[in-house]
Amino acid sequence: MGAARTNDPAGTNAVRPSPEGQWLRVHPLTPYVRSWLLIVALVWGVGNIFLDDVLAAVVYGDPLDVDFAGTIQLVGIGLVAAVLCGVVGLVIGLGVLSWWFTRYQITSEHVRFRNGAIFRTQRQARLDRVQGIDIERKLLPRIFGLASLKFDVADGGSSALELSYLRRDKARELRHQLLSAVREASRSAPATQVGSRDGHGYDAARPAFGGPAPRVDAPAPAPWDHSPQARQYRAQCADPHDNRGVSAAEERSREVRAAARLGLLSDQDDQDQQRRVFTVPTSRVLLSLLLSWSTVSAVFFAVVAVVVWQWNPEALRVLIPSYLPVVVMIVSGLYNRLESSWGFTLSQVQVGVRVRSGLLNERSSTIPVGRVQALQVCKPVLWRVFDGHRVKVITAGKGGLDDLEGLHSLVLPVGTPENVADILELVLPLAEPPTELVRDGLNGIDGDANYTTSPRRARWLDPLTWRRTGFAMDDAVLSLRWGRLNRNVSVIPHHKTQSLGLQQGPIERRLRIASIHAHMIAGPVTTVVHHLDAQQARDLMVRQTDAARAARERTNQDNAQRSREEIQ
Repeated sequence: MGAARTNDPAGTNAVRPSPEGQWLRVHPLTPYVRSWLLIVALVWGVGNIFLDDVLAAVVYGDPLDVDFAGTIQLVGIGLVAAVLCGVVGLVIGLGVLSWWFTRYQITSEHVRFRNGAIFRTQRQARLDRVQGIDIERKLLPRIFGLASLKFDVADGGSSALELSYLRRDKARELRHQLLSAVREASRSAPATQVGSRDGHGYDAARPAFGGPAPRVDAPAPAPWDHSPQARQYRAQCADPHDNRGVSAAEERSREVRAAARLGLLSDQDDQDQQRRVFTVPTSRVLLSLLLSWSTVSAVFFAVVAVVVWQWNPEALRVLIPSYLPVVVMIVSGLYNRLESSWGFTLSQVQVGVRVRSGLLNERSSTIPVGRVQALQVCKPVLWRVFDGHRVKVITAGKGGLDDLEGLHSLVLPVGTPENVADILELVLPLAEPPTELVRDGLNGIDGDANYTTSPRRARWLDPLTWRRTGFAMDDAVLSLRWGRLNRNVSVIPHHKTQSLGLQQGPIERRLRIASIHAHMIAGPVTTVVHHLDAQQARDLMVRQTDAARAARERTNQDNAQRSREEIQ
């Protein structure tokens, strides 16, 4: 499956699949590209020695005197050259050793990646669990023409496999081949029982990789179908004396077809431009950075530095080194925001969306509609000048708490209400987008026809926000709102909630208020609403439980009907 180039007499580069199961090596520059932070740390460690001299030269105009010649005369030029050659040789040798033990393997079932000479690590992703394959190009790899492949695996979270680094053209070819292989596997539904396994652990009765498969007479329910009929069918198949057992390969094939139905197994690189929904303008990105608390903090520290310099220039010797970590943190935060927002494009890919962004690091990610668990719209106080909004989501199998601002969770870095309406229509798996609930949640205050807010006695715990804290429900979603300055609304589809929890502390019990927490997979979306009336919170738990049960039954019936239509 791995891509290997051969000479083509016609002048084009043909791609010949490598033998299945062969271990292939990544690009030789991979170890050095990965260890660039270590090189920067070494340079900073050496340069930090001369930091005081540089500051004195810049602030006071003192001459910058760095005596390298004296050091060379002291230890000898030969020893200095030998040490430098030894360090360079050690770095090159360690890089070659790391490259030699970094390999990947592609089989009919798995993609494996292993590295390490002494402490070895091997990771793998099953092809039948692959939900999408994205190409990522960071700054330094882009300079050398390299790219990495990121495999999004069902329930993989932030531990999804990353294959880095390959030549850009090879990464594209390998991605295309893998997507073709997964699509081919999705069309195969072997109906044979799991037979004996050969020495490599594969079923002997399974057809060859990519080959035709026999037709299924009595198809099993899809893996996402949890209706009573599906549970009864699986219980019967679990009986070892029942001759209608379903093979593991058939179950995996149906899961792959589910991923194909979600629009994740298509090579959409050439179609993103045709299906583009919107692109965030550069002017709006820069305005959002200018109207941010990081910029306000930077201006504040700059004003303080100027005042101190006018009052006592000698104090800058202490002030500037103490400011340096804060300045680095502020600049780093602004750059990360700029990197995730620059050229941000959202495109429709079948029934999902694909997002792209990057100033120096090109990144893209596919977000399937059916795997979006919750959505949050934020309207910061400083962005009200231009009516700016930010939208992030929780996606099953993608990211987690460690990826709060990554492309796996960010679907709108800064946009207009029209962009928010487009996202609500495209991302959430609902018949009608909850546009009205989101609009009222961002702009409303106190209770109204849609939202139930905290009682007046909650002002002792929420003196500023109690009039905005509340919830709303309809037949499809549960909506939560909070925040007076930075206004937020979370939208949770009923059939995505796993459970609900009610929390009451001693003071809350005294005030007869309680908090409701909607439980789901970890992510950047807030799914808790605080300090509701205790009786209203209990009523909400009952109503949400009934609504979630009914929504799941409708969803299971729709999915079962859709899977039957696909099989037919």
